[in-house]
Amino acid sequence: MTPVPPYPAGGAGTGGLGSSRGPGGVRVWRVRLDGAGAPRGWRLLSGAERERALALADPAERRRYVVAHAALRTVLAGPCGVPPGRLGFGRDDSGRPCLLSPDGRPVPDFNLSHSDAWALVAVAPPGARVGVDVERVRDGFDHLEMARRFYQPEEVARLPSAGPEGFFRLWTAKEAYIKASGAGLAGMGDVLVREGSATHATVLSRSARFPECRVRWLDVAPGYTAALVTPPG
Repeated sequence: MTPVPPYPAGGAGTGGLGSSRGPGGVRVWRVRLDGAGAPRGWRLLSGAERERALALADPAERRRYVVAHAALRTVLAGPCGVPPGRLGFGRDDSGRPCLLSPDGRPVPDFNLSHSDAWALVAVAPPGARVGVDVERVRDGFDHLEMARRFYQPEEVARLPSAGPEGFFRLWTAKEAYIKASGAGLAGMGDVLVREGSATHATVLSRSARFPECRVRWLDVAPGYTAALVTPPG
């Protein structure tokens, strides 16, 4: 595993699995899904994860699923002090994926996101929360019409000059926020992203548990946008 910073200052690099530290002790791992690792990763997965992988009809998507979830287990094994294959997962009160403590000790919070060839794993210290999202920028659709359906008016007003990349940039921030807060997709309509700089923004929500959260844009690879959200502790 080679450390490669996914934040803008360092560029995206080309490593397979690398990490960098974010705010509040959060650590983000970037995973290249189209490299080697699926055969080894298969051995780390649970029976339920293997069933979900086998249900994917596309062989490329199946391989990417295996690599992403094996990487998640590999990353979380260190702070939990157990082998990757022995980690247990469940859902918290808001339906968010969570780790099951192997021995009653506090466990870190985590979030996984993947899009085409790349995945991100974000890990926060016990007691904190984190959300992360990565999206491949796609064109060939009416991003302004889509924004009018899901985004706030002041966000839509910023998009005509930003193109599809601007649409997905906002989408990753909103998605990371609802994953961190547990609001779910139903809460996305209440989320407003206010961009502060090329590297940071703020997410506001009228209805979720965390009315204001920090956003940090992540530099994953050309053609991708990504965001990390850390609710106040």
